[in-house]
Amino acid sequence: MFSALKGATVPCESLTERQRAQMLALMQVCYAGVSAERFTRDLAEKQYVILLSARRSGELVGFSTLRVAEEQVEGREVEVVFSGDTVIHPDYWGQKELQVRFGRFMLARKLRRPMRPLLWLLLSAGYKTYLLAVNHFPRTVPRHDWEAPSERVSFLRSLAGRWFGAQYDTGRGTVRFTGAHYRVRDGVSPIDRKAAAHPDIAFFARSNPGHVDGEELVCLAEIRARDLLWALTELTMKQLRLWTRRGLKLIGVREGA
Repeated sequence: MFSALKGATVPCESLTERQRAQMLALMQVCYAGVSAERFTRDLAEKQYVILLSARRSGELVGFSTLRVAEEQVEGREVEVVFSGDTVIHPDYWGQKELQVRFGRFMLARKLRRPMRPLLWLLLSAGYKTYLLAVNHFPRTVPRHDWEAPSERVSFLRSLAGRWFGAQYDTGRGTVRFTGAHYRVRDGVSPIDRKAAAHPDIAFFARSNPGHVDGEELVCLAEIRARDLLWALTELTMKQLRLWTRRGLKLIGVREGA
């Protein structure tokens, strides 16, 4: 295997103290203002975590916490998966293991109740998180190239209001946590001139100008089976291409030779 990462999705209750300490340390590498109390509180609200480890050393280099909840939309039951703290060490950016593991998790949830709508709630303090949703799920709110049905927007506002209380700004569609909270460290995934030319990144920057101070854009993506299967196929192909390039590099073959 040429993948640099290996992943696993486990219940939060099974985490060891060492794993929890590694997760906190990893957050502190990429985010400013991370406190142990805030991290612990966030983790306690989740049921699952995707763990990413370096294949060679076994070192924890990424994770994403997940909360699963049942909600009602106009009298119809839906399942909401909420992504909490999510981070990958910059040395491993470009790897697709987190996306693949998340896709498998969502597929398993969808197959449990195929006819029940599945929604993904995420908070985006950085554009890379936002792109994970809009690149793979066309029915994401908000986005610049799709106008969501009014009931979906109303549900998002209601859900965010109940879950985040006064910290949620209905008009801006963002959450600004009170007290100690963290933000992406300066120099980590900045929106430079090249990034700002991308329409989705530009929309994110306009929608959440306070992201540099830790303000987070509240997003809701509908996870349809066809979108999920296409996303998993695309991610698998990208991972295979990455493995191939790594394999050729290891045996001394240059691309295009």
